[in-house]
Amino acid sequence: MSPPPRRLVASRRVVERLALGWAVLLLVVFAWRLAFPLELEWMEGGLLHQARRIQLGQSPYPPPGADYVPFLYTPLYSVVLAGLGFVVPLGYALGRAVSILAWVATGLALWHAVRGEDKPRAHAAAAVGLACAGYVFTFRWLDLARPDTLHIALVTWALVLLRRSGPRASLAVWAGVLMALAFWTKQTAASFVIASGLGVLLVNWRRFGLYAGTIALLDGAGVLLGNWLTEGWLWTYIYELHQSHAFNHERFTTKTWGMFVHAWPAVTVVVFGLVSVGLGRVPARLRRWRASRHSRSGESGESGESGAESVEAGVDSESGASNTGVDASSKATEIDPARGGRARAYWTLMALAGLLVSALGYSTQWAEPNAFIPGVVLGALALAVALPVGGWGEVLSLALVALQLLSCLFVEPLYHPVQKKGLAGLSESYAWQDPWRTLPDAEVWERASALRAEIEACPGEIFALHRPWWSVLAGGDGHVGSMGVTDVGPEERRTIEKALRESVKQGRYAWVWVEGEAPRWLAGALLRGYRVERRRHGAQRVRPMSGYMSEAGMVTPYRRDQLLLVPRGPRPLPAGATVVADFEDRTLDGFATEGPAFGRPQRGSPRSLPLAGPYGGEYLLTSAGVRGDLKLTGTATSPLVSLPEKGHLEMLLGFAGRRPRGLSVWLEEDGGGGRTVRLDVPATPHSLSTVRWEITPAWSGVQIRVRLADHSPKAALYFDDLWVVEQADPR
Repeated sequence: MSPPPRRLVASRRVVERLALGWAVLLLVVFAWRLAFPLELEWMEGGLLHQARRIQLGQSPYPPPGADYVPFLYTPLYSVVLAGLGFVVPLGYALGRAVSILAWVATGLALWHAVRGEDKPRAHAAAAVGLACAGYVFTFRWLDLARPDTLHIALVTWALVLLRRSGPRASLAVWAGVLMALAFWTKQTAASFVIASGLGVLLVNWRRFGLYAGTIALLDGAGVLLGNWLTEGWLWTYIYELHQSHAFNHERFTTKTWGMFVHAWPAVTVVVFGLVSVGLGRVPARLRRWRASRHSRSGESGESGESGAESVEAGVDSESGASNTGVDASSKATEIDPARGGRARAYWTLMALAGLLVSALGYSTQWAEPNAFIPGVVLGALALAVALPVGGWGEVLSLALVALQLLSCLFVEPLYHPVQKKGLAGLSESYAWQDPWRTLPDAEVWERASALRAEIEACPGEIFALHRPWWSVLAGGDGHVGSMGVTDVGPEERRTIEKALRESVKQGRYAWVWVEGEAPRWLAGALLRGYRVERRRHGAQRVRPMSGYMSEAGMVTPYRRDQLLLVPRGPRPLPAGATVVADFEDRTLDGFATEGPAFGRPQRGSPRSLPLAGPYGGEYLLTSAGVRGDLKLTGTATSPLVSLPEKGHLEMLLGFAGRRPRGLSVWLEEDGGGGRTVRLDVPATPHSLSTVRWEITPAWSGVQIRVRLADHSPKAALYFDDLWVVEQADPR
């Protein structure tokens, strides 16, 4: 029984409108994020750094050093940025604009690919819509200043041109050019080179030589030339160092495929249905094929007449479903079933290649789900080509596609519960979409703008291990990034780390920005020459919006602090201030202690604890002792402090541990009055904040003592710069 024509038309119309909605929504998201003043993803700045080197005529693949180590990608994306950077400013917005245009090109390629197979417009819309709906699944990567989107645009267009190259040899050459450029954008295109080499046999085997020869010339000869120009470093970066990365077999064999099913359950049902129907038709097709070998010419004519009658009746010769209401473009598929079979075989092969590339990419050490982009794009394309035309099969398939498009709009897949608990975590593995995990709101934008203004006004050179472009924003030349230090071999890594330590020891940098905590190899040098000036905690951090370090991070949100360190030195005293204690002479400045805590001042925070600050000079007092032992307890009481008639008492307070419970600071009146005041310990861990206590008339001229108490075995108190600030008489 065939569906009513209006139901078929309605199902197509729903998919078309949902796909259009996704495309428009994504363009709005792209426009919103385009001009974000700092990194949307932490490695954006490294690509800009490489583009700047190309602009300056420097090698993008030099020997690794403290000034620069490239990402392990081929260079075309950075070359494009470098060229465009002569016309418009080289920066985050330019890099993102290139990716956005590449995604528009990818959408056009999907549309032309499906329509080129004489499929209905709704099927082409389904391909575009599903690819756009994979935005969150691929970790909001498509609009970043990264090469991934340009890579998939080149791959997709290469495959489209190759598919159409049967009657036109020039298209095979252009397909080879685009696939070669895809390799020069991201070397994972090598897998598509192999898959498309098989795919060209389905198109026209005579085009194999032109296609493969073009790629061999541009990629093979290009690698040889590039390797010669870089004295062998090109091959080291784009191949050899990749081989040193660990391979996660569980991600390859289980997690990648599980994540696709988890993120696209409705699409999985469609794929299962198509495969089941296809397998069910195999016996009948084999029988027809055997019969055709023994048939006479007259029998062949009868068969052809029968096929013509089925088309005339509007019935799919394979499925037997009515095509009433199907647009004219679908009839070509019915008239030429061999072409439809080749189309499905070609694009299924490319989708399998995309899934394989996704699995291999995600299984590599430090990979993120941007690796899923090829599987999402080519999977959506192959599905759209394979969708049945006409009958209940199309209606049901499009209904499931529409359901998937809707669910992606409202539901975000979460992987951590499933990875941790297996099927038991399935109920926790979906969450309602939160647009502010993707879009920077006004407050986030304001913080990022303010931080960028600070960076650009920095009085000297900046070192930001995770954000090398900040050095350029401050007027510097850039430096190696954290990923570059990690990517190189052990010997080169030790050399780079030593050079950076020496730069820090020499006080080369006016500011040092640290994400989380300083790495062990750098922490000692920082402790000797720098102190924490600011610790951004929680909502005060300026996080990327995608990938590692973002709120929408790999499996759990990134929560670590962002630190600004400056060269050690005293804090400026306000007018009328008298220093009671700053511990810069390495003594307790008259504080009397009880218990093992507060033994002696520390030169910065203990190494076993996160860097604390800000504090003044080089020394501060902590109840954690030299070794940073939170279990130590005790008290420290200041000498007598005479309060002026007007003014305030000022000090720096903070704590180490999860919460300041059991830590206290008291002001105690001397001379038998017995009055006390308890001061609150600021609640941000490892961050010393200025605490002021205004002197009221009731306390004017009174002598007090400041008593620090640590009665907690799970926390420690930080204390520094106890000042009395007298307010001048306005007369």
